[in-house]
Order: sequence, then structure tokens, then C-alpha cells
Amino acid sequence: MNSQRKSITQPADWWAAFQLQAQAEGMTLSEWMGECCRVYLPSGVNSALLDRPPANRPRKIDST
Repeated sequence: MNSQRKSITQPADWWAAFQLQAQAEGMTLSEWMGECCRVYLPSGVNSALLDRPPANRPRKIDST
């Protein structure tokens, strides 16, 4: 399954709040937003969705 990148425009203070909440819940912003969106889907649609795939990219190595 392939993921798709989308451009989403929101005010800067909204992004800051979204990022803080995602971090607080131990999620990436993308993962957190996906979970928030799923809340508003009808239960039949939500339960039929595939599991979210991993990001499939190497973790950053701290060079300090």
C-alpha cells in the first residue's frame, strides 16, 4: 500500500497545537492527524480501513 502526500493549510497556531498534542501522545503529526480524522468516519467505514503502514524511512542519527 502506498501513502499519499497532501498539502493541508491551517493557521500557524493550529499547527503548533497539533504538533504539541501529537508529541504528548507519542505520535508523529501525520499519525495523530490520521487518528483524529478517523474519529469522524462512520464505524463501518472506519473498521474497514487497512492498518496504517510504517513510515519506512531510516531514523535520523544524532551527529553530535
